[in-house]
Amino acid sequence: MITLMQAPSASELLAVWERARAQPLTTQALMLLEAASPDSPGDELSKLSVGRRDGRLLALREALFGERLVGLTACPQCGQQLELNVEASDLRATAQDDAPETLSVKSGGYVATFRLPNTEDLAAIAELDEPRSEEAASWYLLSRCLVELRRNGRRQMIDQSHAMPLALIEAIAAEMEKADPQANVQLNLRCAYCGHQWLSAFDIVSFLWNEIDSWASRVLREVCILASAFGWREADILAMSPQRRQLYLQMIGETA
Repeated sequence: MITLMQAPSASELLAVWERARAQPLTTQALMLLEAASPDSPGDELSKLSVGRRDGRLLALREALFGERLVGLTACPQCGQQLELNVEASDLRATAQDDAPETLSVKSGGYVATFRLPNTEDLAAIAELDEPRSEEAASWYLLSRCLVELRRNGRRQMIDQSHAMPLALIEAIAAEMEKADPQANVQLNLRCAYCGHQWLSAFDIVSFLWNEIDSWASRVLREVCILASAFGWREADILAMSPQRRQLYLQMIGETA
């Protein structure tokens, strides 16, 4: 299901950008969602599964900048820079609207009950005092999401010191991806120079934030030019449509 987002005004988006620019990505994602979802409490947004959060951010990106996403990536084989050009619809995964709050899998005598990871879980990993290996970080995330773990009917302790069989971990990961596919969007890429093909994970949070960062720098330059030329207030300039600002900038260039 496509979630309709309320695109912030230029002044509102600049205010979010200013407050969030020094924050970690997880916080930036939530601040953007809060600006686009004024009727949703922040704690409710932070508990959205990662995929549902990313689906909303993709919808917000469409509302702000349109359907087409353009970016750059490097070929891992030859190092050439390649242009990415995809449609938002190609990045949207379909999740079950009636997915239960908790899921369960069985494997090798184990029964694991768990929930989907959310932004609070990602923030907890980012805030760990000591850097951890990818495997350790994955287990820490899994331990946060486990609700109950039983082995041969007996309840097991859930903490970071009790490892689980790899088959069970893989079964949980597969069920998470099935229930929340937007959390793991992969782009199938091919290098036009050497022909190498590979899969690359697409992160809407960093992609959208980089776009907003570039947009903010561009808009502030426009404000500076127009304010210097006409003495207008920032609020009045930001209230203009982008098209009108561009027309005034063209006039300044023609008379320079």
